[in-house]
Amino acid sequence: MTTPTDASRPRVVVVTGAASGIGHAAATRFAALGDTVFGLDLADTVPAGVEHVACDVSDRTAVEAAIAHAATEGRIDVLANVAGIVQFGRLETITDAQWERTLAVDLKGPFLTMQAALPHLRAAQGNVVNVASVAGRIPQPYVAAYAAAKGGLVQMTRSLALELAPDAVRVNCVCPGTVDTPLVGQVAESMPDDLDPRASDRLMMMLPHGVMTPDEVAASIVYLASADARSVTGAVLAIDGAMG
Repeated sequence: MTTPTDASRPRVVVVTGAASGIGHAAATRFAALGDTVFGLDLADTVPAGVEHVACDVSDRTAVEAAIAHAATEGRIDVLANVAGIVQFGRLETITDAQWERTLAVDLKGPFLTMQAALPHLRAAQGNVVNVASVAGRIPQPYVAAYAAAKGGLVQMTRSLALELAPDAVRVNCVCPGTVDTPLVGQVAESMPDDLDPRASDRLMMMLPHGVMTPDEVAASIVYLASADARSVTGAVLAIDGAMG
């Protein structure tokens, strides 16, 4: 087991997808705690107090450079993989490019960031929080690529939690339901005109308790990344209003 770096210093937190939605809310919360936060995103609209690092998480070279930049602080304590895209539509309409891009951002992205950050996480005995989706846990229609990526992320989280336990590196994930983010807006805009009524009913009633705010999900990310969750690893936390 490694020896953690100086715990008296502010944590260094890397948040992908920090320019909007859940990533923006999580970066805001970490910064408010006094953490040194690096927001990885192509857009530069990260919260105040967060250092923007331009990065396409599906690009290995870009990811390795971004993680190396964050590590100049001397440590990386938390990696929050929030960046994601969704491809909504019927199976027969999904192109190779759409399939590959969805898996590249939603599944390969977390793989690349975790791989690049691992030496620093080991040194700090840090942790990873991945943001998957309810679609990674229970069936959802018209999101085959997204569901495949998020289901893969859930299983990758579980696998790495076991693999990295001897190094005292925790790996968890959250699976939100319907959250009021630009991503959900994109889904609504891309629904087929001839949507099957049964599927439409399922999509429109996905959250019995209403649409959540990004900050509600961010709160769970911050908890899983905290010392309060020091015994939690391999968890798949459903935040979905009893969808499944």
